[in-house]
Amino acid sequence: MNDSTKIMNEVYQMADLNHTRVKFGHTVMNGFSVIEEFNVCRGADLKGNFRSDFMSIFVVTEGQGEISLNMEDIAIKENSLIHISPNMLLGPLPENQSLSISGLSFTSDFIAEIGLPEGTSEVFSYFSSKFFPVWDLIPEDAALVKRQIRLLVERTKKYAIHPYGKEILIHGFYIFLFEIGALAQKYTQMTRLSFSRQESLVIKFSNLAQHQFREIRTVKTYADQLNVSAKYLTEVVKEYSGKNASEIINDLVILEAKFLLSKSQLSIGQIAERLHFSDQSFFGKYFKRQTGLSPKSFRESDF
Repeated sequence: MNDSTKIMNEVYQMADLNHTRVKFGHTVMNGFSVIEEFNVCRGADLKGNFRSDFMSIFVVTEGQGEISLNMEDIAIKENSLIHISPNMLLGPLPENQSLSISGLSFTSDFIAEIGLPEGTSEVFSYFSSKFFPVWDLIPEDAALVKRQIRLLVERTKKYAIHPYGKEILIHGFYIFLFEIGALAQKYTQMTRLSFSRQESLVIKFSNLAQHQFREIRTVKTYADQLNVSAKYLTEVVKEYSGKNASEIINDLVILEAKFLLSKSQLSIGQIAERLHFSDQSFFGKYFKRQTGLSPKSFRESDF
């Protein structure tokens, strides 16, 4: 492996943020961190050219300059909102550049643990590669984002001392996502007008899976809708997303199942029916194979 390949494949993990690279002072749940008015100087805290294993949403509170995302230099300034998706390649800040940012980072494991309310998955569609990763917010919208981040900071401080600290923090996170989703409809721009055939295939598959995962779990059925073979679809999705098609479908199903188990009063049998499993037993075996827990054990555990 040559040096450039090594750099491109280096993964910047959540643990780096929480323990070594950046001292995120507000971390109370695994896979979740929130910062406020954090000064990022070149070389001081973040290594250059890395891929993260988490999603980040930051707003610039002071300063201006450039950020390198997927090897493209993008101008940022005060009130710019930056969203960084997992596996996105980040470069170092230019020399003599200093920025202050507020925002949060979270992993897919954190999302899987807390579950997502209905409609939230649409928010994440705005963070795909087809949309521009930087939004220049008007001052009123930037103030709204900063206010939500401030509330999350306060909720992390109260996490251990409030009897419902965890629940308040999680619901505050949901509110933050919905506010970002509302802004996304206003600020998102297509990165370009055309995509390669493979990129278009991945986007179409992702859209289909988001809408049909409750009813359809076989890669072949999606492949038939897209007029390609299941083998080709799996290979292309793996190349562009890091996961094969079946893993993405399973992730969506398990995420929904965990949400229904932890946030609804539906019986396990009703959840199995809602997710179009033939019976409760088959759903239980599927869930345990994916998570290591039975649906009943998951529901009874402190997730």
